Amino acid sequence: MKVPSWLGVIRQTAFVVDDIEREANHWVNFNGIGPWFLYNVDIADTTYRGETVRMKARMGLAQSGTQQIELIEPSSEPSIYTEFLDSNRRGIHHVCYWAEIAAAREHFQSLGCEQAQYGTTRNGNEFLYMTGTENIPFVEIVDPNQSMATFFDHVETSAHNWDGSDPVRFL
Repeated sequence: MKVPSWLGVIRQTAFVVDDIEREANHWVNFNGIGPWFLYNVDIADTTYRGETVRMKARMGLAQSGTQQIELIEPSSEPSIYTEFLDSNRRGIHHVCYWAEIAAAREHFQSLGCEQAQYGTTRNGNEFLYMTGTENIPFVEIVDPNQSMATFFDHVETSAHNWDGSDPVRFL
């Protein structure tokens, strides 16, 4: 399959974990990747498998070269994150493209993928998860607004300038 040029490149690889602080420190100590920026997410109006749910999780971002790494520690509310852990899966949960949501949804639906989760952050950023494959269960699409793009730039710049100090930062 040829990826449409408008979809761009995979910008992020994400892992769902049961202890985000332990995992962030593992990435620092084993892979030398940091600093990590950890934060809480609480989105009241998210659609998961067709049902409206509240999405709560602890998330963390770091950068390795041009690749953003995301860690997600879900709460107990139903989501694609709890679904992943409840099925005893480990490893890559999703990859993420930065693209226009409607076009990406249509593209992945044409490949037989289904919408698994959708929502909008408090800063107005839409996110969409489509079902993926056995090896990469989900594909995320975000269309970053200026606020999100600025934060992502900060994560990348911090990684390039990182001297090893303050490896896990709480926002």
